Amino acid sequence: MTDLTRLNDRIDTALDLPGPRLTLRQRVRRSALRAAACLFPDRTAEMLARRYLSSAHGYLDELPHGKHRFDVIDSANAPPVLRLAGKAPRQGQRRILVVPGHDGHYRQFTRLLRSLHTAGTAPDLLVLPGHARHEDGLCSMSDIVDAIRRTVAEHGPYDGMVAHCVSANAALYALDHGMDCPRVALVSAPLDLRRLMESGGRQYGLDGRCLTKFLDNLDSFNAPYHMNHPWQPIAAERHEALLAVHARDDYAAPVEDVRQMVKLAEHATLAEFDHGDHNAILNVKGAVAAITAFMTDTKKPASSSEETGSAARYAQGETR
Repeated sequence: MTDLTRLNDRIDTALDLPGPRLTLRQRVRRSALRAAACLFPDRTAEMLARRYLSSAHGYLDELPHGKHRFDVIDSANAPPVLRLAGKAPRQGQRRILVVPGHDGHYRQFTRLLRSLHTAGTAPDLLVLPGHARHEDGLCSMSDIVDAIRRTVAEHGPYDGMVAHCVSANAALYALDHGMDCPRVALVSAPLDLRRLMESGGRQYGLDGRCLTKFLDNLDSFNAPYHMNHPWQPIAAERHEALLAVHARDDYAAPVEDVRQMVKLAEHATLAEFDHGDHNAILNVKGAVAAITAFMTDTKKPASSSEETGSAARYAQGETR
């Protein structure tokens, strides 16, 4: 094996299934990857880091071929946003920006977008860099932060933002840069990016030198937002109203860090749910209702130190 880049479109999450469930073809792929990681760890690590930051989606290529109810709002100065068809924001209407996590599909947010619209707000869904066209490039943390800031500057102002997975981290970084958004919901926020990305590398079957080089490559692509960049000082300086929405059984982002963030941020509350997981929480009715109630709340937020159990206000009526 000399051209390891040919593995790029052959490695998928099926490789990470337990042995008895793997097909013969998947076993061969796993063996090929393990051999590449042993023989050419540096090159394999870079190739997999690029794959990790690449999206399988190309929304603007896919939309014309499927049923959807979105208008594409394009701009020369910011990434495109998807807006419910014919639902341009009216004067005085609350506007909400929804930011998917990396490689998260817009269909994951159908229930939330519908709920926000029914509640009288005008939601936009950001198309992240690397997700508009199939031939687009990488989507690093730096790209996501920049995309959020440019979208708010070009398509805003927004009265609220909902960010999922790594985009929740990016939202904190954007706020730290002075971006103005009075209400922010962080859904399944990983916070500890190194733990998340190391888990991704181990799912590829990497360890030792190849895993270390994989993480080094990701750190380089994500710069200046390195995996070990401390989020605690950013949380402690937040003056915005923050709502953390999290599943207690989130396999990718343990809830403990989010609980700490809520203690640090002055106006933060936490809504925890027994149902759902890292992605499925977006379809938990109680979680969607909590986000919608938070985004339509007109009350001035109380600090978490002054209002014990304030998350319950947004988590009422939790159901599947």
